[in-house]
Amino acid sequence: MLKNNVYSEIFEDYDRDKAFAEKSAEKLKQRLYEKVPRLNEIEKEISAKGVELFESVLHGGDTKKFEDFKNFSNILRLERQNILKSMGMSEDTLEPQYKCKKCKDTGMIGTKKCTCFNKRLAEKYYQLSNLGDILKRENFDKFNYNIFSKTPVDNNTSPYDNIRRITTEVVFAIENIENAPLNMFFYGHSGLGKSYMCNCIAKALIDAGYFVIYMSAYKLFTTMTNVRFNNATTEEREAAKLLQECDLLVIDDLGTEGTNNSTNAEFFDILNTRLRANKSTLISANLDLGDLNRTYSERIVSRIIGNFKIFKFIGNDLRMH
Repeated sequence: MLKNNVYSEIFEDYDRDKAFAEKSAEKLKQRLYEKVPRLNEIEKEISAKGVELFESVLHGGDTKKFEDFKNFSNILRLERQNILKSMGMSEDTLEPQYKCKKCKDTGMIGTKKCTCFNKRLAEKYYQLSNLGDILKRENFDKFNYNIFSKTPVDNNTSPYDNIRRITTEVVFAIENIENAPLNMFFYGHSGLGKSYMCNCIAKALIDAGYFVIYMSAYKLFTTMTNVRFNNATTEEREAAKLLQECDLLVIDDLGTEGTNNSTNAEFFDILNTRLRANKSTLISANLDLGDLNRTYSERIVSRIIGNFKIFKFIGNDLRMH
């Protein structure tokens, strides 16, 4: 599974980062010890006293030795601190400089993943998503309701009220994705915010640690056709695997690709497999529901209407703003 591979890559990155931090700290220590031998002597004296205490405890020694060791160590540590201070350094200088001080570049705190793990996971998923830098521009933080008209246009509903309702349902679905897959079908004319909303959802889920893949309908069908007829590139074969593995598959601009019996069969297989696996699929289309019926097979239309929440985007082209 690709998700397992991603996790393995992240932990390999942690291992490299941890080893680098510890090796760098050890090199710095050795340079300082050569320059100021007393620092090395202090560390050896503390270590030797600790071994002596451990052996004493094993043989039922006097517990007063704990206090003696503590006082002895404090005196030496203070001496070390003063030496380092005279060199413009702190005791932390001798410690490994981990990227994450909380987990010390292990990715784990006890049995739980550190917050830095989720950050690294999101970075990996951004790289795999095919969305690149667009999510920096198109996300819920940048969403502007004010570009939507408040004048009613469809069933006495304004584009502003409509997008508010859609966003409320989308946010609810994102927050509850652990309980139910997010299967949504957005339709309406070009320039009404469908792709933007898809990108908002994609970013929110990637940031939450979900694996998201974005594909235009044209690229999706081209990839699947090439795989079917053994004309696929290595990249296309890898992409085809991801279509079934990802937590959320975003299919943008459905209806712009050419369809035939073969592509209909491939599309049905993708939808059906993901539905049976309880995986989320998000589709945007410039088609209305009548066009959907005329363009795709009855089985595909049935899967979409029966299993997806359907949202119509209304209003005038927002790209004119």
